[in-house]
Amino acid sequence: MENYRWLAGLIAAHPNRTVFGRTRLQKEVKLLQSLGFYTDYSYTIHFYGPYSEGLYSDIGLLEAIGLVEETSDTTADSNPYYILKASPDAEIMQVEEFRDEISTLAAAPAVVLELAATYDAFRDAGADHNEALVRLRRKKGSKCDDGNLEKALALLGELGLETVG
Repeated sequence: MENYRWLAGLIAAHPNRTVFGRTRLQKEVKLLQSLGFYTDYSYTIHFYGPYSEGLYSDIGLLEAIGLVEETSDTTADSNPYYILKASPDAEIMQVEEFRDEISTLAAAPAVVLELAATYDAFRDAGADHNEALVRLRRKKGSKCDDGNLEKALALLGELGLETVG
């Protein structure tokens, strides 16, 4: 099955078949791929952490073929974000094996998800735990404060992704 169908199925597996934010979707897919999710998007480290141009393109494809509708809104501090809502036709049964992980990711605060995905990307790039933490703190600065880093590592642990060694 093509990446875009798995992506549509992932969006459809969220509560109300809705994902709030392209950035959230990017981070969720990155972490799910680390767990064996059946997409093979390539990622680079970007401002908000791991980013896949292919995934971004597939969002447009999903909208063009009617499996996902994308709308925009703004936060209380006037920052834009996108809402992705899957049609019922986007649902695929194969996503069910990742249902628990999808629920965990959907419930995670955005900053915690961003830190977890960025740490995971540094580990994928060959950094050990300590080096990944140093790089994460350097890249994300104050986002690591207020317990967010600890929550990100706990999220990775809950998902079964390695955070030590």
